[in-house]
Amino acid sequence: MRKFILVIAMFLITSFMVGAQTEQGGGGDIAVELTMTPFTGSEAWLTPGYIKGRYFFGDFGARLSVGTGMLFSTDQEHQPETVKNLSFFDIRPGVEYYLSRSGQALPFVGLDLIFANQKTSYDASVGAPVTGAWDIENLQNRGFFAFGFNLVAGGDYYLGGGGFFIGTELGFEFLYFNNHEVKWGEEIRIPKTKTAQFKPTLSSVLRIGVAF
Repeated sequence: MRKFILVIAMFLITSFMVGAQTEQGGGGDIAVELTMTPFTGSEAWLTPGYIKGRYFFGDFGARLSVGTGMLFSTDQEHQPETVKNLSFFDIRPGVEYYLSRSGQALPFVGLDLIFANQKTSYDASVGAPVTGAWDIENLQNRGFFAFGFNLVAGGDYYLGGGGFFIGTELGFEFLYFNNHEVKWGEEIRIPKTKTAQFKPTLSSVLRIGVAF
C-alpha cells in the first residue's frame, strides 16, 4: 500500500510540474489534500486517514477536514481469543486567511472547529467484555466525545507553478472531553467524566494535495 501511494504521488508530481502552467502558485479555487507521516517509523503513512477539502475566495479559504479510523486488534501468539475494537471519527470545519496569494509559497493562519468521537471495547472468550476502553485499570484508549477549536498557522508550496502542492501546519488545540463510562459486562466500573486540554499540535505530518 505504501509503495502504491508513493507511485501515485510521484506520478502526480511529474504530471503537474510538466503540464500545469498557471500564473499564480495557488492553482484553482478548490483543493483536495491528504495527510501523510513520512518522517515516522509507522507503517501507516496515512494516519489516521485525514482528507481535507478547501475552497478559496480572495485572501480567505473555507476548509473541511474529515478523519476516520477503525482498528480490530488481536494477539494471535499469546491471546488469540481476545479482540480489541476501536472506531474514530473527527470532523473539522474551519476558515483560513492567506498572508500572501502570489508566488509558490503561500503562508496562512486559520481556525478549525473540532467535533470528534471515539468508541472502544475489549472482547474475550473468557470473562466479561469491557466497553468504553480497552481495560479497566489503565483506561487505555478510552472512548469519548470531544469538541473544541484549533488555531493553526501553516503554509503551502506549489510545485512547478501548477496546482500540485505540499504543506505543513502547526496549531494550538483546546478540547473539551466527555469521556464514556467504562463497563465490565453490564456493571459500570468507571462513570462518565469530563476533562479539558489545551496543547500545541506540531507533528511530522506532511500534507499533499492538488488545487483545480
